Amino acid sequence: MHNLDLLPEVRNGTILKVVAYHQRVARHYNRRMKPRHISVGDLVLRSIEAAGKGPQRNKLSPLWEGPYLVAAMVKPGTFKLKDAEGKMLPRTWNIENLRKYYQ
Repeated sequence: MHNLDLLPEVRNGTILKVVAYHQRVARHYNRRMKPRHISVGDLVLRSIEAAGKGPQRNKLSPLWEGPYLVAAMVKPGTFKLKDAEGKMLPRTWNIENLRKYYQ
C-alpha cells in the first residue's frame, strides 16, 4: 500500500524527465538545422525521387531536375512551380524536395 501512495509522485517525476529529454533532443536537432529560405520568384531544382521518376534511375543519372520557377507559396514550406515554358506543374512541392538553383 505504501508503494501505491507514492505512485502519483513517481509518475509526475517520470513525466518531468520525459519532457526534459524531449527538450534536449529538440535543442540538439535545432542547433544543427539550417533553415532554407525559398520565396516566390526564386529558381529551384526538384528531387527526381520525389517527382516519382525513381525506377528508371541508375547510379550515374542526376538527382535533381530543373530549374523551375516558384510561382506561389500555398503555405509555409509548400510551393507551386512553373517550368521554363511557364506551364504550372500539377501538384504542390514541399521545401524538403526542393533546392535553390544558383546561376
